[in-house]
Amino acid sequence: MIQDEEPQHVCPVELALQAIAGKWKPAILWELASGAKRFSELQSALPGIAHKVLSQQLVQLQHDGMVMRSEAVRDAPPGYMLTLLGGTLRPALDALAQWGKAHGERFGATVQETNRRR
Repeated sequence: MIQDEEPQHVCPVELALQAIAGKWKPAILWELASGAKRFSELQSALPGIAHKVLSQQLVQLQHDGMVMRSEAVRDAPPGYMLTLLGGTLRPALDALAQWGKAHGERFGATVQETNRRR
């Protein structure tokens, strides 16, 4: 008989951060929170990200159920969008953005404003 494993007790904040861990995942999710984007649009919106890295991060986010790739429609290339699960991160991303705007100077950063409605 196989014994049931003990339930793992995890800090919920740690669990959430593990789900979006990495230098680029939060930025990718932030960009997709404003709507579906083509690969090239994401790459343009994220200066400094290598093509290979963006591709890898998107694959990981798809594997984790946060992002999905849409099919090509009317001669438009496929794009990426948040899934329902990924969409549940919007309030957390918005809160992190507000915190970053309020405290960016303290960390020597200038926060760029976007045209997106947040």
